[in-house]
Amino acid sequence: MSKNDEVERIRRIRDRQIQLRDPSVEQKRVQREISKKRRSSVERFSFGAIFGDIPKMITGTLIGIVIGILILLILPYIFDGTWVDPVGIGLTVVGAVFGFFFGRALDARDALSDF
Repeated sequence: MSKNDEVERIRRIRDRQIQLRDPSVEQKRVQREISKKRRSSVERFSFGAIFGDIPKMITGTLIGIVIGILILLILPYIFDGTWVDPVGIGLTVVGAVFGFFFGRALDARDALSDF
């Protein structure tokens, strides 16, 4: 083995030892583990969870209003007349009231099932 080969081998060994003792490598590993734990602990965003936390009374009212507004927007394309707008507004109010009472009934059922 020549002297150059021996020097190269010693240099590679030294570089490997320095790399193994490098504090930034350990710090990166620790940060990676911390990030992984944080990502797994944080809940994902979902509309289902949001609507599950809101009382069904409010959710039912909102759904009733949305259905009423959709009817209000679609009704003029189906029927022609001056009565379409008041009927659409009335159906929006009826949908909101129906959704409110339906949601209230669901909340009452959930409250009774807790006992």
